[in-house]
Amino acid sequence: MRYKILFLLLVLFFVNPAKAIEEDVIGLDEDVRIPEFHDLKGYIEESPYVFGDYKNIRTKLSERGIDIQSSYIIDSFAMRNQEKRVSKGTYQGLYNLSLDLDSEKLGLYKGGKLHVLYQAGNKGLSSIDFLNSYSDISSYNPSRSINQISELYYEHSKDDLFSIKIGKQDANVDFQALDTGFEFLNLSFSYFDNTPMPLFPSQQMGVRARLRLKDDIYIQNGFYDGNLKIGANPKTFFTGKNNYLDMTEIYKLTNFKGKSGKYLIGNWLKTGKYETFNDTTRCNNYGFYIGFEQKLIDRFDDKSGGLSMFSQFGYARNSINDVPYYYGAGLVFKGITEKRKDDSIGLAFGWHQFDKELNKANNQTAESVVELFYKIKLTNFLYIQPDIQYIIKPSGNEKNAIAVGLRSCIVF
Repeated sequence: MRYKILFLLLVLFFVNPAKAIEEDVIGLDEDVRIPEFHDLKGYIEESPYVFGDYKNIRTKLSERGIDIQSSYIIDSFAMRNQEKRVSKGTYQGLYNLSLDLDSEKLGLYKGGKLHVLYQAGNKGLSSIDFLNSYSDISSYNPSRSINQISELYYEHSKDDLFSIKIGKQDANVDFQALDTGFEFLNLSFSYFDNTPMPLFPSQQMGVRARLRLKDDIYIQNGFYDGNLKIGANPKTFFTGKNNYLDMTEIYKLTNFKGKSGKYLIGNWLKTGKYETFNDTTRCNNYGFYIGFEQKLIDRFDDKSGGLSMFSQFGYARNSINDVPYYYGAGLVFKGITEKRKDDSIGLAFGWHQFDKELNKANNQTAESVVELFYKIKLTNFLYIQPDIQYIIKPSGNEKNAIAVGLRSCIVF
């Protein structure tokens, strides 16, 4: 109920902001007018928000250290399970509402940020359940419906030399983060998906510290609650009763011949009880990973378009993890034509090799996935993304499956 009340207040704020904030506080300009009807088309195309920036209130709030963002993401898929010869459709919607407070702009001190993220969404039909696949065709499909404060953390930075983040957070924001892979819908390409890290919808309590060394080389370490459950109680952290995940990563930001890139390598260690093929035992789970993304070709005078690629490899301990070896790679081309400079097309391939014991017991060899998308930016606040995914041998031992989908995102 308290989340619904909070949402209602924020809606009222944007619908009638003049009553929510005194003009003498924000300093509204009296000569700013609401766009007329004949201005509507250009206004909609240029505005980054569907509700616009009435009297520059959003901008003025941001300048004073208060940044509010809101969006709604819809994933719709039609899936075909060739093994069982059945087809089904699925829909999932996710509402996001975030608040960021900048300590310096608020007139307090330099380098502080408080971040809060509220999320609400329904559980769609999971491809893991319906197609019996290892990879999930949607990066935004929770295992159950959610209505939660997903992230709540404080981050303090010192001139990009050092930063520390404490609180409930998504580790994938910092670790294994390749922007080119994030463009795809399949969860495998958002991170190295044989790594048991806290991410949506099971963000967890943790501490992340990052240090810049030299020449844009960074080293970071994260220590997180390993209890990867939705809505886990923050009180469970640091009690000694839960499992913990420790991650260390080194990455370098490059600008090779004016083309940006990112190269990373890291490892992780997770404590806990694990079911092996013989019994249940308490031991350490571990793995390592390596990956990169690189822009290959520039397009347009402002270099806003072009061709980029990414590649990633992850290893996880044998006999504990179902998939000890994972590899993914893909290409994204942005700027289809001069008139469609913000549209992009992407093609990616992912490969998951199952543990040798699973191979012996169930003839599970390897699962692969191929994804192709076309992302269409309709306005500055709305895009749609038609998508097709072909899953080769789901779980390594079933007939090939296919999923055709559409992602829509609107920014309020």
